[in-house]
Amino acid sequence: MEIKQAISLYLTAKAYNDPNFKAKFENKNKNLDECVLYIQAKMFEKVKNQKDNDAACVVPSDDEVFGLAEQYYIDEDLKVDGNTFNNVKVVSLSATSFTDEEKEQMRKDAIREYQDKVIAEQRKKDEERKAKAKAAKENKPAAPILVPDTTTNEPIEPKHEEVKQAQQLSLFEL
Repeated sequence: MEIKQAISLYLTAKAYNDPNFKAKFENKNKNLDECVLYIQAKMFEKVKNQKDNDAACVVPSDDEVFGLAEQYYIDEDLKVDGNTFNNVKVVSLSATSFTDEEKEQMRKDAIREYQDKVIAEQRKKDEERKAKAKAAKENKPAAPILVPDTTTNEPIEPKHEEVKQAQQLSLFEL
């Protein structure tokens, strides 16, 4: 199914279910060819606005394409000049047919891409955890120094009894 047919079917169904949209869809100043040109113009703008100037492809979702088609019919003042982007082609992914092998390869590629993303996120979390542990270890205070609690500057003399007991101790008795 071509994009034009898909858009036509979508808009016809929308007009059938929505009386407000039906009036806009039946506007004689609007047509499906110009609607497709409008969508192409929006996709061309999207390509131009991408950071990677070498980009030559934009793959919109079906919802995006159908949303732009609705916008074309709703906005009565919209004018489209198709001469500035005559090399742009819009293709609906749902209208494209793939072989079973292509579908399987796309599935494998998507799984691999997801796995790579999860692994990268896990590595990032591990690095952050290690960095936090290293920073905590570096900021760990030194061993405490025990300072006797004295209120005077006089040296503390052990009591005579304590000295006598300490002298009587034998290492073998401990």
